Amino acid sequence: MAPTRQIRRSQYYTLGLVGHGQFGRVYCAIHRKTGALVAIKDLHKDRFPTHKFLRELRFLISLEHPSIVTCHALEHSTSGRQLVLDYCEGGTLRSLLESDTPLTLQEVLSFGLDILAALDCAHRQGIVHCDIKPENILMELLPGGWVARVSDLGIARLSQEAKQSEMGHTGSPAYMAPERFYNQHPPAADLYAVGIILYELLLGQRPFSGTPMELMVAHLNHSPAVPDQVSEPFAHILRKALQKLLPKRYATAQAMRADLLALYETCQTEGTLTQPANPRVLPNIDLAPDLHLVPLPHPTSVMGLVALPPQGHLLVTCSEQRVWFYHWAKQGMTAPKDSQGFTLPAPVQGFLPTSQGGVLITSESLHLLSMTHGLGCIAEGTHPDGVAVAPNGRWFATATGQAFLGRAAPDQKFVQVCVRQLTIPPGAGVKISAPVTVAIPVESGDRSLTLIAVDNHHVVLVVRRGSRTLFHGVTRRGNYLGLIAASVPIYNLVPTSHPYRYLALEENCPNSVIMLDLRPFKMLRHRVDIIPHWLFETAVGYGLLSREGDFSMINDEGRLLNRITGLPRPQAMVPWGAGPPTQYLWSVKEGETSRIYTVGLTDLVSDLLI
Repeated sequence: MAPTRQIRRSQYYTLGLVGHGQFGRVYCAIHRKTGALVAIKDLHKDRFPTHKFLRELRFLISLEHPSIVTCHALEHSTSGRQLVLDYCEGGTLRSLLESDTPLTLQEVLSFGLDILAALDCAHRQGIVHCDIKPENILMELLPGGWVARVSDLGIARLSQEAKQSEMGHTGSPAYMAPERFYNQHPPAADLYAVGIILYELLLGQRPFSGTPMELMVAHLNHSPAVPDQVSEPFAHILRKALQKLLPKRYATAQAMRADLLALYETCQTEGTLTQPANPRVLPNIDLAPDLHLVPLPHPTSVMGLVALPPQGHLLVTCSEQRVWFYHWAKQGMTAPKDSQGFTLPAPVQGFLPTSQGGVLITSESLHLLSMTHGLGCIAEGTHPDGVAVAPNGRWFATATGQAFLGRAAPDQKFVQVCVRQLTIPPGAGVKISAPVTVAIPVESGDRSLTLIAVDNHHVVLVVRRGSRTLFHGVTRRGNYLGLIAASVPIYNLVPTSHPYRYLALEENCPNSVIMLDLRPFKMLRHRVDIIPHWLFETAVGYGLLSREGDFSMINDEGRLLNRITGLPRPQAMVPWGAGPPTQYLWSVKEGETSRIYTVGLTDLVSDLLI
């Protein structure tokens, strides 16, 4: 029986695979009753003898520290055992290092203090990690920052013992102390690895590189070079942590942490904590190219595109209560001489595409646009932020309640989510089912942000509660699934073509972008060089555009690909074409008129496409 199926029948439900470790696969799971997120780590029974495993498990469960990933329980399946651990949604320190996210000196020192506090707790109980490296440091997101937490304590040592009996020394050569190559595992070996991590955080690279054999020779024989750019107090800590001989190295995590804490306090007094730890070199800024544009005789604040194969697309443009339609051919269109348009009962706030048309969202109603049935009202009394349409167009959901107005009424403790089935049969009228209603509990001060259809079967209500963001799951049949709570306040969720992935902005962190995966649940923060206002996906990465027209492109890992300045500042944008977006239409206000710009990948990242 597969471990995942065994887990699903237990009190935990798996949300997806989050990684492959040296011990097996790691899954994100949720407790069926409490909704708590946990990590499920596979441990194959053939690699961990029962008596040794139970010995280490006893120590692992006894380790309780804010900087240690806590083990809560043990599950069994026919293929092995699964540990139930704390879940850290912010990825690993490795993923943070591989991004272009700049870290401050305060953050580098704080990560070191977190790791050393965890090791001090473990070493006092006789547990040596034996495999300290960025992949085993998990990041927990906090508003504006991170907390580093050490994972695999106890299990790492058990794995070392199992492998040594077969093939000699094991571990990660880039972070191994000299004595580790002789199968010795004193606590100071962990501190040597922390020194390597601090060096990498501060300078952007490790002191030694090369093949495993070259790394072994370097760790045994070469002293790491500490550049002059490193302050002398920090250089002293690095040199002492990376001493070859044990008597010259830090003897305890507590001693090393005391020196690091003293450095932290000195930097705090000098006011240097907020300085970049490792200033990065950014790509050159290019000037925006000339973009093709089509003038329209009216303003445009909302846009939508409806496919009209093989002729092209129907361009839907809206301003206030007015709506205009244009035929946008494959080659674009010429400037219209005049346009009549029509009027809806309330101002148009948005447009959600469907496979057969789309839904126009006004401040108080929904209007279905169908290529076969025309335009008609399908719901009234709605809020523009509380509308979601299934990707297949077969149902839509609405949310109502005072929480959508930024406040929760004293006598109203729920947000009502209504799901209606939508049928558009050929040759017959549009059919809308009776609503299936779910009451989602809210508290005073809660503010509902948006309603999103994450797939053809589920809708998620996103709610802000203080500095946290809550995600309430509901099925299309009206079953409430529970909630997932994130510890950072986000807004402006933008869907991507990657299943369950959204881009978002973070409150009070103007230079940050959040990559949010709902299944499995992950939140990666990437700091960028601009203050993004518009977020959008392209075929080669994610576009970020500021209110000033400054543009940055990042990839999935948060690496900065390109920068442009002088771009138009759109009021609305919509992808044009099938598949991963390669072109967009941007509407830009020009007094009482507007311009529709065609923006392609060659305009944004030409160097990457050569």
